Amino acid sequence: MPLSSEPPSSADGGDVSTQSLLSTASSQEKPFVVRNGRTYLADPSLPYPLPVDLAELHRQSLRSLLLFQLFGGPVCSPAFANKPPTRILEVGCGSAFWSTMCNQYYTSQGYPGISFTGIDIAPIGASACGAGRGRFSQPGPDTEQQPMKWRFVQHDIRRLPWPFEVGEFDLIMIKDVSLTVRSDMYQLVFAECIRILQTGGTLEVWDSDHAIRLLRPHVPSLPASLSPEEVDDYENAVSAGAYVLTPNTPFSAPLNTYITDYNAWLVKALDARSLPSAHCALVGALFFQEAESLTNVSSRRLVVPLSEMRWEREGVGGVVTQDGKAYIDTQGQSTANGNAGDAEQGKKTITHAQSALRRTALLTFVQLIQSLEPMLRDVSGKSQEEWDGWSGKMMNDLMKDNGTFWGECLEIGAWWAQKR
Repeated sequence: MPLSSEPPSSADGGDVSTQSLLSTASSQEKPFVVRNGRTYLADPSLPYPLPVDLAELHRQSLRSLLLFQLFGGPVCSPAFANKPPTRILEVGCGSAFWSTMCNQYYTSQGYPGISFTGIDIAPIGASACGAGRGRFSQPGPDTEQQPMKWRFVQHDIRRLPWPFEVGEFDLIMIKDVSLTVRSDMYQLVFAECIRILQTGGTLEVWDSDHAIRLLRPHVPSLPASLSPEEVDDYENAVSAGAYVLTPNTPFSAPLNTYITDYNAWLVKALDARSLPSAHCALVGALFFQEAESLTNVSSRRLVVPLSEMRWEREGVGGVVTQDGKAYIDTQGQSTANGNAGDAEQGKKTITHAQSALRRTALLTFVQLIQSLEPMLRDVSGKSQEEWDGWSGKMMNDLMKDNGTFWGECLEIGAWWAQKR
């Protein structure tokens, strides 16, 4: 596909809608195909199993909001704590929602004018021009009309080298590309990111394993040797409804039968496409394999239950705050001394905000199953009628009947390092 350095815009200067962009691209190059009412990339050599329609873009945007809230901003690396990056590349940018949110965040902090570039095989990100205002921006007289400085490059990231210069960026974000690149290609993509990253620049990866595990009852502890800032970051995520993931976090296989089915089909399907089924382990290993090129390697791992867990209500678990005391929340009120209400019995009642965050995680998971339907249905051997029946029961069990109350959870992670 041709490279595009200037994003298209509508006649009145507004953004081009994704739907019109898809229609235009389809009529010109036919890069998309419709299967069972969903729009997918047409290239049969691509391992990517997800659709590229508005429903999937909305799911990905919702997931970005979820990660943004849990990580406390668009970047986890402390390298930009006092000074933001100036030239950012988003790999596999899709609709450029993360770049848009990152721009809004830094603009609200008094740092407008950051240069963003996105690279993707599909031309969806071209419609991000003019984006610059939203929930994280606080526009004033000088910033209200400033558009995001956005450049979109349409390119297949499997084709190396990418059309960028050595050291062109000071931050490269790879977010949720685990279903995009085959296992044997990921290290080459990693090396290419290092090539185009400037010395001292940061490479950051956000992603998760798509298989679901069950979080067993435990009293979490924070990782050792954390700075006060890192402790605050973890405690903010925990107060939002997540748990800290460490090597000692106890997991087991899920008990929900629908999630058990999904896991089995997913692992088989990903193996057939040479996609990593344990992506988080792969990312962590790649960072340490590049020790000659990268320094200050670090990560943040979190577990988001998909609902309130039964063992939380029964008085097992909780979180540990900076002063080492147990944090119990009862009817929306926090206490560190265990003297109020259910806290006397060691019970933890999640707040409405925590429940909403977990509900969001559950919704993105259910929508992921729906987006993966062609791949999962093929592996399951089900007919369309059988799949529709299974899918309907699955949604009812997970969304209405609290089917994840045993502790099924979403595991997420962020990894980062600086180029030597």
